[in-house]
Amino acid sequence: MTPPTDSDTQRIPVRYWIWLFGALVSLLGDLTMTFAIGWSATRHGGGVAGLILLLAAAPRAVLLLIGGAVGDRYGAPRVLLVSCVAMFLVTAALVPATRAVGEPIWLLVVLAPVVGIIDAFFLPSSRSMPRLLVPAEQVPRALASFQVAGVVFAVSGTAVGGVLVNWTGLSAAAGFDAITFGVMIVVLYLLRGTTAPHGSRTTTMFRSIVDGVRAAFVRPLTRALLITMTIAAGLLMPMDALLLPLLARDHHWDAKTAAILIATRSIGVGVVSIRILMRGAFQRPGVVAMLGLLLAAVGFIGLSQVAPLPLTIAAAVISGIGVGTFTGHVLPLLMNSVEREYQSRLQSVIVLCQSLALVVMNPILGSLADVESIRITGVCLGIGVAIALIGLVALSRPVIRSARVA
Repeated sequence: MTPPTDSDTQRIPVRYWIWLFGALVSLLGDLTMTFAIGWSATRHGGGVAGLILLLAAAPRAVLLLIGGAVGDRYGAPRVLLVSCVAMFLVTAALVPATRAVGEPIWLLVVLAPVVGIIDAFFLPSSRSMPRLLVPAEQVPRALASFQVAGVVFAVSGTAVGGVLVNWTGLSAAAGFDAITFGVMIVVLYLLRGTTAPHGSRTTTMFRSIVDGVRAAFVRPLTRALLITMTIAAGLLMPMDALLLPLLARDHHWDAKTAAILIATRSIGVGVVSIRILMRGAFQRPGVVAMLGLLLAAVGFIGLSQVAPLPLTIAAAVISGIGVGTFTGHVLPLLMNSVEREYQSRLQSVIVLCQSLALVVMNPILGSLADVESIRITGVCLGIGVAIALIGLVALSRPVIRSARVA
């Protein structure tokens, strides 16, 4: 095998930037559509909104492993293209449907599982694309570039969704989402043939799924990282949607202040992502990732102890830097710990583990925050201690300490 040249190791290929453009446009449409569906569902009450979210999440969770196996079997670019075409047709059809009948419950009940099913095939293939488009040593920088842009698009997507929903409701958001999927279809067509084939059809689908799960859990480094990420995800991922809003209410701050807290935490993540994008990951990513968890723990403990808004913002930034350091080094290390032919299946396992962790921890953390003797400050303190313990236990594992950049 020919060793990589300097240009191979120093520059991210142009094909990745082309894909990133399409992926970010598609992300903008997805966030807009997600906001629109949630807003439309809440019009019918909290119970209906919860049912709609469940109808989308359940088929996605059930089919994720199959979606990952299909991505590796037929090639992630091909599965991603089919998924985008399917979403384009669904969102395009939703425009005249909402114009004709409005936004009744039955339409949302039909829409939610359809989107969840498509997501089960879309997500594993989409998340595996950076590993297929760039050399292994450039995966940390590639993911960092997506994370930096993703922070900006996450904010703008919700804003665009609010504007469009105020304009003509779900139909405008659906039309916009269809346009973004159209852009992604064009991008994928332009990129055809730029990735080496990685699919294999030599085994049955069931065997392919089993092999994917085995690849994720049998290898010591992959297993240790996946278990650590899953446990940490249940404590860290509820931060924006649940913990910081509850903390703001506990301090009697308004929604604007809660939004500032969430934004400042994202700034912390973005700072780390920019550093990785410009300089690359540290040479011992396993150690640095777990040190990131310890820094995130400091931020959570700070959130539980300080009351003035400036100090709370500072604690949120510290937690964001810690989380960004953790994810910015664990995700590339996970990707590079298995071969290319397992990438979609690995991503399906990661997404499934994170989803299950959220399903378990969101109601637990929310219920604990309602206990008068604990409240949200006690929850933040407990998370800080737990995250620190997770980081220390992970650092005790030689396979994590000895991990190196590809």
